[in-house]
Amino acid sequence: MAELMRVGRLSLDYSTVEDAENLSERLRFFDRRECYIWGVTPLEALTEPFADEGAITYTIKFDKEIIAMCGTVPIDTNRARVWMLGSQGINNNFRPFLKGCKKVIELLQDDYKELENFIPADHQDTIMWLTWCGFTFPQEESYEVCGHTMLRFVRCQKQKNNVYPLVRPVMH
Repeated sequence: MAELMRVGRLSLDYSTVEDAENLSERLRFFDRRECYIWGVTPLEALTEPFADEGAITYTIKFDKEIIAMCGTVPIDTNRARVWMLGSQGINNNFRPFLKGCKKVIELLQDDYKELENFIPADHQDTIMWLTWCGFTFPQEESYEVCGHTMLRFVRCQKQKNNVYPLVRPVMH
């Protein structure tokens, strides 16, 4: 299958169940922890989107190594739940990862006005990365899951403004 996007040594393609099996055994500590907070195994978290109607799942590779999977699960026609789980390969190759991630997020947001999800409040590195990617954290939107405070994060689609008006006055 041809890759969808390439930024340097980083590539993006549609995910397979084999990608999920490969990555599930190598998730970073905080990604595994987040799965367990939600009551699912890493493999369940990575494969559940395959069964959701309208969900899209991508695999991120550094060279040929799978370092992350991400995607969207529709909430309604304008909003989707966005997610990403990764291996230590993200941390080991953080510069190439950061160079490519904003383009991937734009692709994820293409069909939605708003992307959202929840993150454990103590996952400070992930919160910094999400902020860098343009997500915000509405202050009143947190709740408890299995004794862990979860923060809601949101990213609104940027308005694509046209500098030229559709109708131009005729100047005589």
